[in-house]
Amino acid sequence: MEKSSGDPDVKRTVKKLTLPHGFRVGICNLDNILKEVADLKLTDTRTIEAELLNRVKSSNYLASSAENEYATALFQEYNRKRGKTEAAKTEMPQHTKG
Repeated sequence: MEKSSGDPDVKRTVKKLTLPHGFRVGICNLDNILKEVADLKLTDTRTIEAELLNRVKSSNYLASSAENEYATALFQEYNRKRGKTEAAKTEMPQHTKG
């Protein structure tokens, strides 16, 4: 049976995030958070980091002393995911007549 997007278990999906010094942490709902922020089409790095942090903090414990490390790691993951999507779009073969 498939889970609907309103299923609480979907929000509990935990993904690993590597902080700048190599420490790995589990983040609930990370993929959805990254997609939601990307859908906002924000362009300013600080605004994107703040939005990512706010969304992560809404469903995960985040020590205030580690916010900078989380912001850096979240922004890197955001760019990695977005870059992957952008690369996939540009790598699609284009058909030409001739």
